[in-house]
Amino acid sequence: MGGAAVAYDAPPFTPWEAGAWGQERGMHALAALLAERLGISRAAQDAFAIASHARARGAAQPEIVPVEGVMRDGFTRELTPALAARATAIAGSITAANAAVAADGAAFCLVVSERIARQATHALRIVAGATLGADPQEPGLAPLGAIARVLSLSLATSQAMEQSEIMEAYAVQAIACIEGARLDPARVNMAGGALARGHPVGASGAVLVARLFADLQQGCGLCAIAAAGGIGSALVLEA
Repeated sequence: MGGAAVAYDAPPFTPWEAGAWGQERGMHALAALLAERLGISRAAQDAFAIASHARARGAAQPEIVPVEGVMRDGFTRELTPALAARATAIAGSITAANAAVAADGAAFCLVVSERIARQATHALRIVAGATLGADPQEPGLAPLGAIARVLSLSLATSQAMEQSEIMEAYAVQAIACIEGARLDPARVNMAGGALARGHPVGASGAVLVARLFADLQQGCGLCAIAAAGGIGSALVLEA
């Protein structure tokens, strides 16, 4: 073959500059744009974050393995409307109160055969899973396509989910996903989400599954998370 240089002006995989600081700045800005486009006010975002903290304070956290005497997530606080109103603005309606705190954490999920599962005291069955690409300029909405796919594969409805664990990187992103997927808000993140309990990037998806595993005793549950670049993942599990 003859050699020739071909210029390819590809769209960016992610809508931010290189580097961690650029990633964070870009995601905050995109969350603010999403809130503006969907008409989700700062007051609504703050109220969601306050509720997440309240649920986390009042719930057991059985999925946590004690380490050096620590038995609960350490970010939960008594967030009030007054505190939320004073929170540092980051981008538009996004503030330090309605965006998740970057946290250290780890989680693991063990997938076993049916034979092994029958010997366990508690196990969940994987009903359906999906990871789909979406618009990288609106990564907060990426889980919606994956949720729709797993509900279709499992022949279930969002209203049939006994419990859902949805990523709370931002209150606006969680609100948009809950409303877009028509989930029952009373059965979503019932022990609080990342807004109240921290967001260990890279582990947060496994954390959602671990929480659902610890809490789901009957019926089906849903986990869903967005990833950088507009990737959404969802999983339906059955007790």
